[in-house]
Amino acid sequence: MPRRPASLLLLPVLALTAGCGALPEKGDRAQARPAPARESGTAAHFELRRVASGLVRPTYVGAAPGDSDGLYVLEQPGRLVRVGPGGRITTLIDLRDEVVTGAEQGLLGLAFHPDFARNRRLYLHWTDRRGDTRVAEFTLGTAARRPLLFVDQPEENHNGGQLAFGPDGRLYLGLGDGGGAFDGHDNAQDTDRLLGKLISTDVDTRGEPRWRVDLYGLRNPWRFSFDAGLGEVWIGDVGQDATEEIDRVPLEPDEPPKNLGWPAYEGSKRLDGDRLEGEGELISPAAEYTHADGCSVTGGVVYRGTELPELAGRYVYGDFCSGAIWTLRPGPGRGAEDVRRERASQQQLSHIGVDSEGELLFAAANGDIARAVSRRR
Repeated sequence: MPRRPASLLLLPVLALTAGCGALPEKGDRAQARPAPARESGTAAHFELRRVASGLVRPTYVGAAPGDSDGLYVLEQPGRLVRVGPGGRITTLIDLRDEVVTGAEQGLLGLAFHPDFARNRRLYLHWTDRRGDTRVAEFTLGTAARRPLLFVDQPEENHNGGQLAFGPDGRLYLGLGDGGGAFDGHDNAQDTDRLLGKLISTDVDTRGEPRWRVDLYGLRNPWRFSFDAGLGEVWIGDVGQDATEEIDRVPLEPDEPPKNLGWPAYEGSKRLDGDRLEGEGELISPAAEYTHADGCSVTGGVVYRGTELPELAGRYVYGDFCSGAIWTLRPGPGRGAEDVRRERASQQQLSHIGVDSEGELLFAAANGDIARAVSRRR
């Protein structure tokens, strides 16, 4: 989950932190960085209705292909469970003996293979007992397991979290910069390292997976999602001391990986002490907010459901610490506009997902799962 600096730790639950740094170079490739969108008003597009409770620090909620009756939930200490009709909870995978749980450690990410309804393959991301990153493929209903990734983690924080399949069929993972503050291990700008990156692999290729760096310059991309219709990825990257950011980046694998700027930038602000590296195009945040409104962004999704027509095409995201939820409208190019703070809020917001019909679901570290419903109901 998201995490703030140690002085702001709220619970032994996921949270998120950030850093700074940068020196001018070659004009800093930033002459025309557009200003990110900020909150411009309020809205009441939906209200939240609790549909499950009593879960243990949920870090994910969503639907599995081919299963329209159940919700799948990750619990940070190491279980994947299915919440069926009437709130019945069934344990599907139990990794509690293999997972270490901390503020930003635990069972952090889940993705279903696009053909899950037939092959029953899914993918989990967790922190092992030594504090390092693991990703593996599981076949539900069997003991089959295929290791896909091991990454040594130098610190306990900034583990990243999200797993998701992109519109290109590749499995994507968001990894933080290795922890501490201000990217003290110099990972995010080093394109030869996996930390501080969005990376991907083809899980259907035989042999050892080859992970590709798709984006770099990230601090802690706790949650990201794809808008397949526009070929974009939306990322909530947790800030250091002042700013939380939303990034909107086109998927262009034929070009060098794009640079989101950390630790030379926190949000749109240039920081002193670190340089931009590599050849990647520098990407400005689409939207941002300061720590006056929260302290750890939880990235969300572009709404493509039907129950909330006023929300159609808007990106939904929130903050773990304040419980605020915002929606925005994608603007021209890579920008955003019409940022609205929703009347609905969710404390300890850890994940925003969708059900089998594309309707919004919200997981909270306090154990609740909620659904967005029309205020007209």
